[in-house]
Amino acid sequence: MPILWRIFFFALVTASLLFLAWILFYPKPAPRSQEEALSRMIILEWDGRYDDAVKTVQGWLQDSRRDVSRDGLLYEQVAMVYLAKAHKKPESKEDSVLQADLNFGKALSLHDQEQSDGLGIDFIEIGRGYELLGDLPVAEKCNFYEKARQLFERELPLLQADTYTAFGKTYPLKSLRAELNKHLTAVRLKLSKAGCPAVSTP
Repeated sequence: MPILWRIFFFALVTASLLFLAWILFYPKPAPRSQEEALSRMIILEWDGRYDDAVKTVQGWLQDSRRDVSRDGLLYEQVAMVYLAKAHKKPESKEDSVLQADLNFGKALSLHDQEQSDGLGIDFIEIGRGYELLGDLPVAEKCNFYEKARQLFERELPLLQADTYTAFGKTYPLKSLRAELNKHLTAVRLKLSKAGCPAVSTP
């Protein structure tokens, strides 16, 4: 009986592993929505399959069904995957940092083209991404911190009101303003500690 049990247990474990491998590696059909593309990207990133995660979002960026107004967000997500890869896979850090920078730049360019009068929360997110790039041991540290500083300072005047109303809802800005000021103070300090050229502050 113990031998039969061991055989059964081994067969069960083998079948489970094969099923898991099939789920992870069997080619999936193209995503049918942005939400599906991003969900698949997150799962692949968690599994350490950064290149596949990037390909999933890049594939959706080429899909005619996508909402082109969200392309900036998608480029941000691609950049964040490369940022995670730079942290986890130091052997390819240089290329990952370059790709993250390029995709943050694409996202920022699209947001600038929109010329929105809104809060531009994306400036905070992209600024935070550049700050994290600067935290890596890279030669472009000062450049990344400076990009972060500029984006944080660009956002600051937009958060002076107490509330912001969009799509029929009103949001308090106090906590967001405090968070932005925290990151702005931190990145100014990082610029100084890294021995970066002095910059004027408002």
